[in-house]
Amino acid sequence: MTLQDNPLDFNDVPPTRKGRTSRRMSVARVAELLNDRIADLAVELLGTPNRALSSAQQLRFGTKGSVAVEIAGKDTGRWYDHEAGTGGAGPELIRHHFGMDEKAAWDWARHWLGDAEVPASWTAAKPATIKPAKAPASGPARTVELSEAELAAKVAEIVRQTEVPNGTPAHAYLAGRGIAIQPPDCIRYRRNAYASYGAMVALATDAAGDVLAIQQVYLTAEGKKAPVNPVKRTNKAVEGWGERSAVRLPGQEPLVLCEGVETALSVWQATGQEVWACLGVSNIGRAPVPDKATVIIARDGDAPGSKAEGMITRAATALALRGLTVMIATPPEDQDFNDVLLREGEEAIRNRIAGADLFRPDQADQGRKRLYIGSDVEMAKRVREDLTERHGRIVHDEGEFWRYIGTHWEAIPAHELRLPVHTYDGASFETPAGEPSNVKLTQTRVNSVLHECAALCAEPRFFDTPPAGINCASGFLRFDATGTPHLEPHHRNHRCRHTLPGRWTPGTSGIPPEGSMLRRLLTGSFKGDPDAQAKCDLLAEVCGSAALGYATRLVQPRAVVLHGKTAENGKSQILDLARGLLPASAICCVPAAKMGDERHVTGLVGKLLNASDELSPEAIASNIFKSVVTGEPIEGRDVYKSRVEFRSVAQNLFAANQLPSFKGGVDRGVQRRLLLIPFTRTIPLEERIEDIGKRIASEEADLLLAWAVEGASRLIRQRNFAIPESCREALIEWVLGEDPVLAWIDACVKVVTIVNGGPMLATRDAHLRFQNWAQAEGFKPEKIPAINGFVQRVQAQVAGIQHKRTSAGRFFLGITVTQW
Repeated sequence: MTLQDNPLDFNDVPPTRKGRTSRRMSVARVAELLNDRIADLAVELLGTPNRALSSAQQLRFGTKGSVAVEIAGKDTGRWYDHEAGTGGAGPELIRHHFGMDEKAAWDWARHWLGDAEVPASWTAAKPATIKPAKAPASGPARTVELSEAELAAKVAEIVRQTEVPNGTPAHAYLAGRGIAIQPPDCIRYRRNAYASYGAMVALATDAAGDVLAIQQVYLTAEGKKAPVNPVKRTNKAVEGWGERSAVRLPGQEPLVLCEGVETALSVWQATGQEVWACLGVSNIGRAPVPDKATVIIARDGDAPGSKAEGMITRAATALALRGLTVMIATPPEDQDFNDVLLREGEEAIRNRIAGADLFRPDQADQGRKRLYIGSDVEMAKRVREDLTERHGRIVHDEGEFWRYIGTHWEAIPAHELRLPVHTYDGASFETPAGEPSNVKLTQTRVNSVLHECAALCAEPRFFDTPPAGINCASGFLRFDATGTPHLEPHHRNHRCRHTLPGRWTPGTSGIPPEGSMLRRLLTGSFKGDPDAQAKCDLLAEVCGSAALGYATRLVQPRAVVLHGKTAENGKSQILDLARGLLPASAICCVPAAKMGDERHVTGLVGKLLNASDELSPEAIASNIFKSVVTGEPIEGRDVYKSRVEFRSVAQNLFAANQLPSFKGGVDRGVQRRLLLIPFTRTIPLEERIEDIGKRIASEEADLLLAWAVEGASRLIRQRNFAIPESCREALIEWVLGEDPVLAWIDACVKVVTIVNGGPMLATRDAHLRFQNWAQAEGFKPEKIPAINGFVQRVQAQVAGIQHKRTSAGRFFLGITVTQW
């Protein structure tokens, strides 16, 4: 093997063979040769030149051409890095690139020029700054050969120096990665693996238990990755070790294959299954899995179309072609299963492993695509197949592509959709004339492919009729017709788009116990209120409605307004509490005033709660507000996207210190869609807990969920909110205080049965009496409507009356006025 294939192990440098001597090239001669071969040296160290900026006299490197190397003319052999502000000749370029001292740079140069063995001075350089030298630019590669016996002896010596990881930096390192379980014997610790740094050592063994390779992860004394490069090093004892061995973590079938040790330990801890760390993605396809076995590949969340994506696909294909049943479990993009453990916990890993998708090699991407006719529709069909292979069933609804991730459906981010299309850039096909051609993708064509893919995956109203239930970390709480919850495992057929963070077990009480912050907030907000318990129960029903996604399925859907005239009365904390019950993905803040804007109303798509502290009179009197509250079809359009029609299921929850005034009165439709909860008590300073609503959500998540489940159970039984009398009175007071026509009807009008065309009351007389009454009651003149508006308002608000026009004028029939 060549030198670059054998990265230097700074602890175990092969001894120099005795009896061999060589005359070292002088410094002057080295400098002269480097000057003559400066172009080769620059390419060796800096890579491919920037051809657009280079010339016959000068090579430029980097996207901006910041490094200039003179290859002709009087300055031949000189270079300058404009970003670093440094330059020099060939030896300085070596020192600048590797960070070596002067002696090590001369030794590297001699070796590159083919003059010497591996210089001893290299071993003294810091591993964070030195890179292994490549073979000379001309002539055969200089080799450093280790016999199989030497390889085995080197690995055996490293293993001999290891110990159990308990109480070592390896234990601290694993604890920091969320690994709390005692690791098996194949995970060890080696002191002074490099200089003062130790290393976690993973042993790759064959079926007989013999160590065929090891991987070291260099660690500081505190259990952090050491500041060295590379921080991981794999040493083999035999050739072909990847086909015979792996880091084996014992457990139950089916076997799970992972790329790295930390990922393997995370899956092993969460599932108890047998897990192998293959120490590299390419080794997964070579793993010595028994014939006809079922294996699950716990892959990393590499981006679609990336190099790593192709490698894992080829590895899975290699296993499948050996006759194995291959399943693939996929974490979120840019994460591995150790990230899932740290962010979501063991349950999330178990769900993803259990939900692994069957791998079909005939649908795998094995390189450049080949198409038949190269049309957008053909590519759309292939992209749908690719997405299905990666994510399972794909659904397009409400303007988004959706995938199931083990606990709920989530919208696929736009960039994850576009990358699979990118893999068809350059795909070959034949024209109708039989000529070979290639796909040339543009932004317009990518958009076109995704547009057609949306049609292929379309399932309109897929999320419109889910079962009644709450999707939480423990599973899916399905409610029967009596409101009794039953816990089920997560399943894609529940059609949930969010998972609540709390956990619930059967028999859990939803009554906040003494001493809990939830009880303190509820009792403190309504202390001394005759309807205190009824209001607390109502709030539980409101939160339960949001958790269920049930707001628009009630007999009488309502937007809830938390109203308190004074500050520090608890309403803002209740708003925070409701937000904290749900994951961030389930919450939006679309003020009522912006619901009429098609760009903002799309924020309600798929949300369970719309919480805002803005409330405008014009907005809540609008038709779009009524449609949002009741779940009627509404249209919206995100920027640069097609118009989408959807039904909102969000519970609307607003908080306000001042209730808005209405111009032109409040119609009965608005009244039916509002629920006012008054907060009348200012909580004393000594009773307050800062951010108590947010703290309840984070510290009492399970109790908060149980409380909401109780409310949801009542809500399903009742099919409506149980509204306390004080809340009804507060709404009436608000409406009558803002609408003089309604107030006059309530105070002065009596409806009687119409008999023989009477009683009759001239509309002008009714309006005159209304004006006199309204002025006496102190209503502002601008709130008193003219006669035509007055007549329309009376007709809209009073049931059982008629309006008649005769030659003598206009009259109300069936109405009498009790006060003049």
